[in-house]
Amino acid sequence: MTRVAIARPVRSPSLLLAAAQKLPSWGAVLVIYGLSRVFSTVLLFVVYRIAATHPGYYADNYVDGGATKGFFGFLNVWDARFYTSIAQHGYPHVLPMSSSGAVQPNAWAFLPVFPWCVRILAQMTGWDTGAVAAGVATVFGALAALTLHRFLSLRVDALGALWGTTFFCFGVMAFVLEAGYAESMFLFLLFAGLLALMRRRYVTLLWCGVLASFVRPGALVLALALLIVVVQRLRKHPGEFPRAERTTAIITGLAIGAAGLAWPLIAAAVTGDSGAYLKTEMAWWNGVIGYTPAHFIPLSPWFLMAVRYLGVGGILVVLGIPALYIWGMRKPSLRRLGFDIRAFLTSYSLYLFAVFLPQQSLPRLIMPLAPLVAVDSITHQRAIRRLVLASGMALQVTCVVTMWLLGPP
Repeated sequence: MTRVAIARPVRSPSLLLAAAQKLPSWGAVLVIYGLSRVFSTVLLFVVYRIAATHPGYYADNYVDGGATKGFFGFLNVWDARFYTSIAQHGYPHVLPMSSSGAVQPNAWAFLPVFPWCVRILAQMTGWDTGAVAAGVATVFGALAALTLHRFLSLRVDALGALWGTTFFCFGVMAFVLEAGYAESMFLFLLFAGLLALMRRRYVTLLWCGVLASFVRPGALVLALALLIVVVQRLRKHPGEFPRAERTTAIITGLAIGAAGLAWPLIAAAVTGDSGAYLKTEMAWWNGVIGYTPAHFIPLSPWFLMAVRYLGVGGILVVLGIPALYIWGMRKPSLRRLGFDIRAFLTSYSLYLFAVFLPQQSLPRLIMPLAPLVAVDSITHQRAIRRLVLASGMALQVTCVVTMWLLGPP
């Protein structure tokens, strides 16, 4: 039987693409990123001024008082406080405990590369740590956008790559690209690692994966994506996979795996507590589900959350998530992204499902799934493009107002 190819959606005219074609691709991406930073900065500054001039708003009363430490202090609240603490004081040798003997949230949940980079630059320039953190984050946000556009260009046309990058720059949580978080650095390394995987440059992938392992949890997904791609290559095209290349791929996967598992061992060695890292990560659970489990069980967090708020029926909701994901991955528009991108998306989604307790940080943590909205079924239809862009910008306003003025979402 002859297989009929499924046609791509017909492009609709795009003023964005027409304007971008007057610049080199990297220049167009930087212009888009710059405009998105103007939008996010204006939004953040307006909310900062409201908090600074109207005492009683949440940001004004938060620990370390965002409004009382200037605009850069405002950008370095929430988890950014821990990065600032690491940059200035390092990691605690003794885990902080509550009166009941439970481990409290502390710096061991946050990895060292970003705060150490901030510390070095702050010492070299003499600038405020918060200002340096915001600057480093903004620069790596630009690098992440450039890298995202680069690897999308290998799988989709110019329209899809440009709009996919635009959605990323103006997305719901895009303001975090200039806050004192490690997110933008991690996104750049993940995207660079994926680009290396697509080009079969496994040594570059090794360095990206190892470095990312000490920026933020989750770099193990590069090793899993590599494993999926290697198995696929061996199964489909073994003759096109030379032995030397296989060896390099295996070493890369093992090195990223070892780096990804190293931080819990380091935390245990410094604190003298073999479970220091997991206890620290789970210290946030009590405020979300009302208790902290005695032990971490992979694949359990989503079920615990669903049962806590939806009862037994929540189990069915959680089981429906992977079923819906598998169905979505089989859609023609996603299949056209290529096997390697889909392997990465699947690996990262599995990571979130296996270890993350879904809560207010979820929109930030799904930012690496940006290629999902770069599919031609979205980017090639003007009405849908406008809806996605407008929704991202509107929700970004909602998130900033909620998080800095009203309290944790």
